[in-house]
Amino acid sequence: MSLLAALTTAALLAAAVASRLPVSGGRRSPGFLAIGPMTAAAVIALASLVSAGIAQRDIAGAALVLLVTALTLVVQLYAERNLRGDPHGRDFFTLSALAAAGSSASIAADDIVLLAAGWTFATLSMIALLRTGGQGAQTRLAVRRAAAALLVGDAALWVAVAVAVVTTGSSALSAVSGLRDKPALAVGAGVALAAVARAGSVPFHRWLPATAAATTPVSALLHAGFVNAGALLLLRFSPVPSIAGVWIVAVAGSMTLLAASTAMLVRPDVKGRLVHSTAAQMGFMLLACSLGAFGVALVHVIGHALFKASLFLGAGSAVERAVMTRSAPREARSRVGAWAGASVVVLAAAAAAAVGGVLTHSAAVLLIFVAATAAVAGARIGGGPASVMARALLVAGLAALVIGYVLIVFRAAESLAPVVVASAVPPLFAVAVFLCSGALSLLTRRSGAVADRVFAFAFAWARPPLMSPVPRARTVRVRTLRPTSTGPFEYGSL
Repeated sequence: MSLLAALTTAALLAAAVASRLPVSGGRRSPGFLAIGPMTAAAVIALASLVSAGIAQRDIAGAALVLLVTALTLVVQLYAERNLRGDPHGRDFFTLSALAAAGSSASIAADDIVLLAAGWTFATLSMIALLRTGGQGAQTRLAVRRAAAALLVGDAALWVAVAVAVVTTGSSALSAVSGLRDKPALAVGAGVALAAVARAGSVPFHRWLPATAAATTPVSALLHAGFVNAGALLLLRFSPVPSIAGVWIVAVAGSMTLLAASTAMLVRPDVKGRLVHSTAAQMGFMLLACSLGAFGVALVHVIGHALFKASLFLGAGSAVERAVMTRSAPREARSRVGAWAGASVVVLAAAAAAAVGGVLTHSAAVLLIFVAATAAVAGARIGGGPASVMARALLVAGLAALVIGYVLIVFRAAESLAPVVVASAVPPLFAVAVFLCSGALSLLTRRSGAVADRVFAFAFAWARPPLMSPVPRARTVRVRTLRPTSTGPFEYGSL
């Protein structure tokens, strides 16, 4: 760990201590004194990123440390007003600083024991943060599910660390490249399970949707920073030749991507959509890591963190915006314009990929997801109610953004993680996932028996059953339904 990284972690710990100091007057939230040291931590993290960029060393780690500290600072500034009067307000400032300290230590560590210790410290802090949501049934269920899934993942990471230390005789991160055969398979599998659990992916997918009951500041920290850490963990252990770990990540990420993206389309509530959107994005991140595209995965993580933090912090006005949108008169849409907008964007992406020479890159297959997302946006713009000139300009701007992503962002992502992976899944696997994702998206917009089954599956994804079948009497074969708990149905205990 570099000196600047150590100073960042120390400033974060100081923020946790400052949050416990008494506050005079009633116009400030208890714990707001943490904002000063948190600001210092963000400044030091920025200096660390500049230093890493000049030295061309671990830019990805420095960027993620800055992301964690800056987002925590922004959320604490939001919470200073949002949690004013909340009995757990002080605990939020303390635990958020501790979670950031654990994450920063884990990211910057060059020792796998310190990495695992920071990882688990962040896990325990986040579980405690979820408890600040109160004593309701939803909060209790979220804490139980998160603790069960995350601690299992952490246990798998510690097993992987123990195997690596015993096998290599060293706890240095650089020593893991010497692992081979069965120890390599075991270490890769353990790291993969830890990353999958943190990302809320299959088979640990049930804890993340339950956290919809968390307060807005906790949700912002959870979805914008905490769940993203699996990308860097997989990057750190990428020299380990473990095909088992790679396929665990690929299958878990792909299944979550398919299920959560479909669930997001059918959920009627704002936070439900945001939660499943995060799960789907983390599935895509894991898929990118399994292909060896760590640079693309890290760029995706940074963009997702910034975007999702803004969405959660603005979720309070989402209902008002939705009411205004629904009350506005519906205007006719142009099918020709929609097809034209989508076609222009796709052709621009294809031309940029061909001219830029990125088609031979191992991560080029992921561009089909980017092109498809941009095509949907182009279709909405092209078929919108605006004038023809306005739609043409907007579609042209979108096409320029796609070209910029392919030629600049996609290529520059390699500098974030210039590594040669030991194992990766074939690109055709990602193509199959893309085709399945497209088919499921189309089914959610159709009617019929198959579409109804897909809708029911997606709507119930990761949710506890609302009712459980219980026989009324031994002599009666007819089964009745009764609630499983006295709490809210959606988050009833199992």
